[in-house]
Amino acid sequence: MNKKTKLLASVAISTLLLPGLSSADDAMEKRVEMLERELQALKAEMKKTTAVAEKASKSGFKGKGNTTYSFGGFIKADAMWSEHSDAQRASAAVGDDFLVPSTIVTGDGSGGGDKVFDAHVKTSRIWFKTETETNVGAIKSYIEMDFNDSSANERLTNQASNGLRHAFVDWQYSDTASLLAGQTWSTFMNVGALPEAVDFIGPTSGTIFIRQAQLRWTKQFENGSLMLAAENPSTGLNDGGIGGGVANNNFDDNTMPDLVIRYNGKHGNLSYSAALLGREIAYRSGALDDDTFGYGVSLSGKYQFENGDDIKFMASHGNLGRYIALQAFRDGAIEADSDIDLLDVTGGFVAYRHLWSEKLRSTLSYAMASADNASSTATTLTESVSNASINLLYSPTKPLTFGIEYMVADRELENGVDGDLKRLQFMTKYAF
Repeated sequence: MNKKTKLLASVAISTLLLPGLSSADDAMEKRVEMLERELQALKAEMKKTTAVAEKASKSGFKGKGNTTYSFGGFIKADAMWSEHSDAQRASAAVGDDFLVPSTIVTGDGSGGGDKVFDAHVKTSRIWFKTETETNVGAIKSYIEMDFNDSSANERLTNQASNGLRHAFVDWQYSDTASLLAGQTWSTFMNVGALPEAVDFIGPTSGTIFIRQAQLRWTKQFENGSLMLAAENPSTGLNDGGIGGGVANNNFDDNTMPDLVIRYNGKHGNLSYSAALLGREIAYRSGALDDDTFGYGVSLSGKYQFENGDDIKFMASHGNLGRYIALQAFRDGAIEADSDIDLLDVTGGFVAYRHLWSEKLRSTLSYAMASADNASSTATTLTESVSNASINLLYSPTKPLTFGIEYMVADRELENGVDGDLKRLQFMTKYAF
């Protein structure tokens, strides 16, 4: 066979085999594409599984199905020397464990004052939470308790009752929205604005501080979030007895929940929250009753400096009642005609934290609140409270902190009589 014949034969054979080879190539390409898709899906599933496993290993353990369980808390031991400027402190008062402005003893100085030492571990706490991935979004639950009971017996066992702090479920039904139901910090309160303190709260006199049952909706935005909440109401009124025989101060006669709207934002190094509170303030006592509308506004936040230092602040005004200074003031007064005369309160705090080193830091803070009491109320009611403190905290490792704090607090009555509390407090705290 000559070269020309061989070439023609090769072309003929190639022509006959080409469709088959081409078809095989197409099938191979499709098969490769399918394998690549399966590989990408497998990688995504492995990444998700790894993330869940890492999360479980860091914060808890993997439970049945898609639920992750975790628990933690801290042990906090407090020891303090307290000096009251006038008279003897109240026996077994909650103010022995941490600052409660309304318990500061007032007088003309003739009482001679009182110096005492106290130690306890009542603010230690434990929490448990879950997170479950479902086809309608993540569902989280959280429950927390401490042992902050001032009636503990110090003579034998020092046993204190446990108290429920938080218990709620939070449904993240979309990437940007969630619904919370249960008891936790009031939406009117910005927990992120609270400074680091040795005292249980710190700038108590000017702080919005309250936990209560609520239903809260949260919507996330690119640079902030919006919260709407309906929360458990309660009314506190002064001068029971003026209004024709009203015998108590606290009332549970509200027909509407407290309503809160809050916006959380961030601008550069400043993070802030602006909140508006609307309340029904009401009472019923026999044939006597009245109700009126109260309000509150609060602005709080934190400014972070480049060197790690920060300033935290809060300013609030309105018919704040139990919301501020651990109810140093009431919502209003019952007048002689049985009507409610609302009480306006203005308060706030500022706190500066300085980092001395990676393990050593200090916070200097000042807080105050003042009430515009009704002219018909008793002159022995609290007119203003304040407290200032400075501390030094050392953490040899992140979970373990030792602290010392010096605090001066003051309470003044409507008639001008006042009293102060000086306290030197030490703490050891281990978070787990």
